[in-house]
Amino acid sequence: MDINKIWSIVVGESNEADKQLVLAEIEQDKEAQKVYNELKNIWALLSSTKEMPLAEANEMYSRFKKQLPSASNNRRMSLGSLFKYAAIFILGVMITSLSVYLTERKGWMGSDKEFIQTVVADKGQISKVILPDSSVVWINSGSKITYNSKFARNNRKIDLVGQAFFHAAHNEKIPFVVDVNGFLVKVLGTKFDVNAYSGEKNIRVVLESGRVELCQSSNHDFKYTLSPGEMATFNLEDKKLTIDKVKPELFSSWKEGVLIFRDKPMTEVLDELQRRYNIDIEVKDHDIYKSVFTARLSDEPLDKVLKSMEFSCSLKATIIRDPQKTDSALKVILSKP
Repeated sequence: MDINKIWSIVVGESNEADKQLVLAEIEQDKEAQKVYNELKNIWALLSSTKEMPLAEANEMYSRFKKQLPSASNNRRMSLGSLFKYAAIFILGVMITSLSVYLTERKGWMGSDKEFIQTVVADKGQISKVILPDSSVVWINSGSKITYNSKFARNNRKIDLVGQAFFHAAHNEKIPFVVDVNGFLVKVLGTKFDVNAYSGEKNIRVVLESGRVELCQSSNHDFKYTLSPGEMATFNLEDKKLTIDKVKPELFSSWKEGVLIFRDKPMTEVLDELQRRYNIDIEVKDHDIYKSVFTARLSDEPLDKVLKSMEFSCSLKATIIRDPQKTDSALKVILSKP
């Protein structure tokens, strides 16, 4: 598959007909999907760090193509190899765009001015980000993180909306802090998952390794130290904290593209499916919410997932496609058979 076509739809240069053809090709190829998502991350980074003219972005893209072993072999390269070079390009673009931005600010390290960096994972995507302190963050669909320009200098604070898995680099002098509207997860270096989607009544923290301290900016008496294999659920309405022993991999497998449901309430299942497949689900019969669902999903197409739900949960799923709205999410109607 020609990577030039992918870049054209990422930056909005292709017409609608060509865009739909390329997107259809990408849907059938997992490696092409990876390249597409990484190039979108590049474009998002450039857009968020500074207003970059399209011509300048295309110049960076041209430099990426020159890094390939042979430009003439571009179309014959395996997407696996191409993805490897795309990953190298991402780092180069990050350094280049950040250098341009910091030069305009008369030097980041010597300036007291702060700016905010935001990284977003759209519905249907999972993003992986390496932070300035070498910490790694996986951002789940429909989520975002923000941090300021002094990150790793005098703070390591991340604001989260949605769900993310953190592998925080060890630094005893500067704790790593995840802030969810004043609910804080503080660590020195560890691996943990935070689930705090907007509109949900619970914040969930699952610790895989190390130790984390839970606290609140508005309540200094609230503190709890979480141990590996524990899940903390904080209810935003009654401010109560519940601790359960869990298998962490069940709550972090999403970062590898795997969803694991074990007798999970249907309300939570539907929320996750809407984010993963970028669909709108309408429930016609509220008895459906009484069901639980058990499954392990790894890149299964939507229709296969719905068939499994029909069989195990005694429901009927109908997919509604609007040919006039090619960019809108699919709608799924759930009813009793």
